[in-house]
Amino acid sequence: MIIAECKETRQRVALFARASDLFDRFGCWLPFAIAFLNGWPTEVKTYQEFVETGAWHLFLSGALYFLAALALRRAVSFATAGLDP
Repeated sequence: MIIAECKETRQRVALFARASDLFDRFGCWLPFAIAFLNGWPTEVKTYQEFVETGAWHLFLSGALYFLAALALRRAVSFATAGLDP
């Protein structure tokens, strides 16, 4: 690779790392924000109401966003390790 291509690749990896950090910091809040805008949760519910209304999807989506952030962190670490000479 020529020096310009190497510099451009490093800049792209740095941008990807910054986006990954932002997603790691705020990504788990997205399901909660969407649920709040849709009007849930507005009151404390019992376990039976929690299961019947499908509110458990909120916590499942939070866990999936956490796993996505973990995968992004791993991708950034592999990308930066691949650039080191």
